[in-house]
Amino acid sequence: MSNKFRVGDLALTIYPIPSLVAGSVVSLDRKLDPGCEFTMHGITFKALEAGWICSHPGLTSFLAYAETSLMPLRGDFSPEQQKSQELIA
Repeated sequence: MSNKFRVGDLALTIYPIPSLVAGSVVSLDRKLDPGCEFTMHGITFKALEAGWICSHPGLTSFLAYAETSLMPLRGDFSPEQQKSQELIA
C-alpha cells in the first residue's frame, strides 16, 4: 500500500458515489489492505484493492474508497512543484 496517505489525513474524492459527489473532502479513518474484510451498514465487504474507510462532516455513516479514487490534501507529491520549490530555496 502506498504511504502517501495516513490515518487522519484529508483527501479529495476523485469519483462520485451515491452518497457523495466527486471533489468532496473526506477524512481518512482506517486503512484497508487488499483482501481484508470490513462491515459497513450491516453488510460485510472484501477490499479488492488498497483503500480507506472515510468520513465526511455532512454524513453520519462511513464511506469506503479505493486509494486510487482519492487525492491527498497534504504534503507535496508533485515533482513539478518540488522542482519549483527547490529553485526558490
